[in-house]
Parts: sequence; C-alpha cells; structure tokens
Amino acid sequence: MKTDVKLCKQLGCDGVVIGMLHADGTIDKKRNSALVELAYPLGVTFHRAFDRTTDAFKAMEDIIEIGCERILTSGQRPNALDGADLIAQLVKQADERIVIMPGSGVRSENIIELAKKTGAKEFHTSARININGGMSYSNPAMNENLRSVTVDEAEVKKIITNLKAV
Repeated sequence: MKTDVKLCKQLGCDGVVIGMLHADGTIDKKRNSALVELAYPLGVTFHRAFDRTTDAFKAMEDIIEIGCERILTSGQRPNALDGADLIAQLVKQADERIVIMPGSGVRSENIIELAKKTGAKEFHTSARININGGMSYSNPAMNENLRSVTVDEAEVKKIITNLKAV
C-alpha cells in the first residue's frame, strides 16, 4: 500500500483511497495514519472497510483524527439506499469535519431520494454497464463471458442533471 501511495504521488494523482481495520472491526489508526502522512498533500478517502466496523460513530471519529477527508460508505448495508438512515446520522455528526460519501447502488433513479434522505453532498457511483466484447467466437471449453464493463455516459449525465435539481 505504501508503494501504491508513493506511485500515486509520482503520477500526480489528486488523492488515494485506503482503509485498514483490526480483526475486531475497529480502525487501525496506526497504519492508516502512516498512509495518510505518506500521502500528504494528496487527499485521502477511507473506503468501504468502514462498513465493516463495529461502531460507525467511533470509527468516523477515528478516521477524522487520522486526517482522512472523506468516508465512502453504504451505511453498513449492502447498498447506500438501504443504509440511508445511518448515513444521515453520520452526516449530521460529521458536522462538515469530514465528507460522508454514499456509495454502492447509487444510480440516477435513486440519487435524489438518497440526497434528500442523507443530506450528503458528494456521491460515488460506478455508473457501469456491461457491453459485449468484440469477439464473435467463444471457446465453449473456457466457460467464459466475453462481456466488458464500461461507464454508462448517459447514466452519468442523468445523475448530474438529477443532482442539479436537488
């Protein structure tokens, strides 16, 4: 992870995403802090390992303390809409000390509801679709799916349009 952070700095990235927990589901403050320090001046987002913590509010305070600027979360549920109640509570407790960014299942058809329910200002979406690859032949012995994943440009435009309306 340290090598990856150093490479991101060399390449001119704007930020990195990290997240390490102890076996008991608490934030590994020592190792995460070392990565945040190494990443400086890049921004650091704590990823969805957050959704596996034992106490979301304590974890958020620990993540603020180590210097991350954002937490990517689905509200400790499989998708952000299901976790919207917890996300809203986190946004309120964060009180602009850290960005709470809902992610997982965020799409154009639910982003307005998610924004209203949570009060979040930033969102993460893959906005992905599966497309067929260029191969017409598929070796049946390989049991392969020759589909590719790509960003759905129309979905991204819908999300932006919907958020502007909020």
